[in-house]
Amino acid sequence: MRWVVMSRRRFWLGLIVLAVLVLGYWGLHGYVRGAGVEKEALLAEALKNTRAAQSYRYRINSRLETRGEPTSYFSQIEGAAVLPDRVYIKGTLINSPIEMVQIEDTTYMKDQITGKWLILKGNRLAQSELFITELNPLGVLNFKDVPEITYEGREGGLGRAHDILAIKPMVVNPFLEMQFTDFDYRLWIDSKEQRITKASITARSKSAKNQQLLIDIEFWDYGKDIAIEAPETVPEKEG
Repeated sequence: MRWVVMSRRRFWLGLIVLAVLVLGYWGLHGYVRGAGVEKEALLAEALKNTRAAQSYRYRINSRLETRGEPTSYFSQIEGAAVLPDRVYIKGTLINSPIEMVQIEDTTYMKDQITGKWLILKGNRLAQSELFITELNPLGVLNFKDVPEITYEGREGGLGRAHDILAIKPMVVNPFLEMQFTDFDYRLWIDSKEQRITKASITARSKSAKNQQLLIDIEFWDYGKDIAIEAPETVPEKEG
């Protein structure tokens, strides 16, 4: 009986030691990898692979924070995109519910009171400043230049790991450039697929120094078969 008890103790002690060794190995592995990471190449490959995706799903949470005041939310949206010209979004935009489908140059907006869909011909609504990020979230990953790149290490383990980059880019977005400056990005890059799965963005308001913009975007289902079709609608309206 004494031998059985001692064996169990040794078993658990050995299991603990093994776990420590495994965790130590992966920690050291991540450290060594980080020391040799080509940051510019990692960013370039991640941007290329992300932009090349023909379909994806996404979630956006954008807000404006002013020191000493409640947070003002711009959007809390979930959406899907099928390139080159199909997008679906649902959520809230400036504290109002929204459900919208964009197919080629036609926009379908759901009336939140009647539940009916309205048609707006032409692409002007989708190109407006109000929807520029919500309908094209990959647009926030267009840069003129990225003068500062920092590798912050690897997150995750055996299942799904991400390399994290902190960058200070010069953005290509007229709406954002006009109103904000000092952009800081953190990017989570799937270490296997080399695609961006999450972006956290902050920027300072040009008009009010105590205001900052915060945008969190998540991407998933890259390259999946996503169906975005026109909903049943009321008669068309020219717009």
